[in-house]
Amino acid sequence: MSEPAVPDATAGPGWRAQAAIGIALFLIGVIVWHDAQRLPAPSAVGVGPSAAMRLIAVLVVIIAAAHWISAWRLRARVLARQGVDPVIAYGNRASLAWVLGALVGLIVIIELGGGFVLASTWLFAGTARGFGQRLSLKPLVVGGVLATVVYLFFTKGLSLALPAGPLERLFG
Repeated sequence: MSEPAVPDATAGPGWRAQAAIGIALFLIGVIVWHDAQRLPAPSAVGVGPSAAMRLIAVLVVIIAAAHWISAWRLRARVLARQGVDPVIAYGNRASLAWVLGALVGLIVIIELGGGFVLASTWLFAGTARGFGQRLSLKPLVVGGVLATVVYLFFTKGLSLALPAGPLERLFG
């Protein structure tokens, strides 16, 4: 007696194709919703000409989400078949924590009056640490120089206001 055929996780469209189809469907749903908003409002209480288009847009977005879920599950099966632990393949939580911490630090520094340059320098250094760079003087200097150039470009070149702190007051 032969064993029942087990569907191959790599047969058919791959998980990347399913995810891309999901993105395309999502964009179509957003476009249909946007077009429905541009139709005239109903003349009386009730359903207007845009109701059907809105319903179709919502259904297309639901189908897009189903494609993303299917792609995510297929990706896990493909990784398991390749001997890769799907939990490890989903991301590096420590790196994510560093990047999110750097972003929160940026918000806190600006809120406490530290200014754009100091906050952006911290963001650069924290993000560099999240991507594997040691937390040392090098990312702080590079981040500080880049933040200063950006600050000067926006404030002096484009005449836009960025949050000013003690370092920015030196530039006048």
